[in-house]
Amino acid sequence: MSFLLLIIFTACDAFCYLRTSVHLKITNQLGSGLDLTIHCKSKDEDLGVHVVHFDGDYTMDFCSNAWGTTQYFCGMTWSGKLHWFDIFVARRDSFRCGNCTWRILPRGPCMTYTIGESKEYKCYNWNGEVL
Repeated sequence: MSFLLLIIFTACDAFCYLRTSVHLKITNQLGSGLDLTIHCKSKDEDLGVHVVHFDGDYTMDFCSNAWGTTQYFCGMTWSGKLHWFDIFVARRDSFRCGNCTWRILPRGPCMTYTIGESKEYKCYNWNGEVL
């Protein structure tokens, strides 16, 4: 019986049972020939280091917790300089970010998301300061 419950809870966890599923796409828009090295993590999970070529994408899929405290930050390096940004903060992003695209520009990351039938854009400076 306990083995069956373990299988059920594991399967439910895989589908974000009682939590919000989040899909983020991060696109390198730094400029032709510039590679983006990205390292994202949360309090509980390190997603590793990835190199994204110009116009290429890196995707993240995870479940936001039920308490609204999920947060992922990314260190991003190009041309020898490190920048960082909180790429997902549940209180800021949950209502608009089931499926979001972040364009990484030299001046900062810009989020594209859909509300109803309209596409919305919001850009930030590095370290989370709103433009």
